[in-house]
This record gives sequence, structure tokens and C-alpha cells, in this order.
Amino acid sequence: MTSRKLVFLDIDGTLTSYLNHVPASALAACRAARENGHLLYIASGRSRAQISPSILSVGFDGVISSGGAYIELGGKVVYSAFLPRSTLERLTAYLDGRGVAYSLELPEKVAANQRFYARMPHALFSLVSYGYAAPGESFDQERVCKVVFMESKELCFEDVQHEFSADCEIFRLSIPVPGMSGGEISAKGIHKGTAAAWAAKYHGIEQKDTIAFGDSDNDRTMLEYAGVGVAMGNSDEALKRVADDVTGHVRRGGLAKAFGKYGLV
Repeated sequence: MTSRKLVFLDIDGTLTSYLNHVPASALAACRAARENGHLLYIASGRSRAQISPSILSVGFDGVISSGGAYIELGGKVVYSAFLPRSTLERLTAYLDGRGVAYSLELPEKVAANQRFYARMPHALFSLVSYGYAAPGESFDQERVCKVVFMESKELCFEDVQHEFSADCEIFRLSIPVPGMSGGEISAKGIHKGTAAAWAAKYHGIEQKDTIAFGDSDNDRTMLEYAGVGVAMGNSDEALKRVADDVTGHVRRGGLAKAFGKYGLV
């Protein structure tokens, strides 16, 4: 057997399709890898509230959510990083002033402004709405892990980068729906790469024995950190360029294929 590996898996577009479906081959590969003694972590951009029991039932040793801002082990919170209140207030004032749709991710729910609810396509929203607060529901502004914003004619991704890159981590948002481009914003130094490094240190596993799988911009730092960074076949082209390897499409057994290639199963 190969040495014990620590494996990080993005959810959307990596472990699952965007309909929350885990391919049978991926499910079998994940469970076999854990039976072989490897450690598996979810590493998602989703809020913890949006990681459903059906996803967790696959079986994981840890859960990284909100793009690295929140980590659980065995149901216990072991790490959290929230946007500073002053930064959050500046961000929301900036986005409100430009009429932008956005949401605020807390571990226990996602709060969104009215423009966000109005803009989200109903068919898609009905699939991902678990975890969303009711419009106007109050929330703790000290517990916001991440902000998600949608581009519009008044605001592009580069505008936000220019304004906030000194204070925040900003990644392109990947939603396979026309007109749904945007970005994800977290506190400076908080991303999937730093979360993966934290987990490796916690488990006493060397960086060379980590493997990360992803498909979009917010997976880049995780793939760059890992001993082996694998992009899915359906990944953004930019991610494929920084990955060590590219496997098949999420719907065509890509994850299971890579698990076999790297000796996890």
C-alpha cells in the first residue's frame, strides 16, 4: 500500500455534478480510499449550512467550508475565520452603492440581499436554497465567513479586485448558468490552500502526501499547496494550467479514475 494520503475534495463540479449527484464510481472510490487508511476532507466553497447530509453520508474525516474559513472534525468546530466587521461594512456599502446582488455566508445560514433573491434563477435556487435565511432575517455580522457577489453592468469582477485585494482574498465564482458570473470574498490569508495546510499539520501528514481535487478558481490555492493538485476535466482552463494533472469529467468517472491512478484505491 502507498503511504497514507490526505485527500481534499471540492464538491460542486468535482465530487458532484451541479445537481448534488455523487456518481456511483466517485462514491465507491471515496469509501474504498478511507478503507485503505487514507484521510478524506470535503473542501468546499459552500457555507457549512449548504453541505447536505447526503453529501456527508459519503464519509469524510473533516469538512472545510466557506472556501477555507470554517473547519470541522467529527462534528466539532476546530477552526473559524470571519471577515473583520470593518471590512464587511465597507464591502456591503460598496456593493449596495452599485446595486449589486450578493450573499453573506455564515456557518449556520446564508443571508442575501433582495437583489440576490430576485436574480437567482428559480429552478437553480430551488436546488440550493437549503441554508438560506428568509429575506430580511437578522444575522450576526461578526460571523460572516465569506461574501458572494454577482457581476452586473455596474460592476465587474476586476472592479472588486482593484478595490479590495489588499484586504481580502477574491476568487472568481463558478456557476454553470449564463449571466451568473461573479466572485467570492473572504478575509486576507483565508482560502482553501491555508485550510489544507492547517489540516495537514493537524494530522501530521507531510505536504508531499496531500492530494487535492478541484474544478474552479477557488480551488487554485489548494491545488498549488498539495503535493499533487488534480483538476477535473470540466475545470476552468486557468485551473488546468496550474494543476499537476487533469483527470476526466465529473460525470464520466474522472474522480474515480484519478483515485486509481494515485494509488488511493
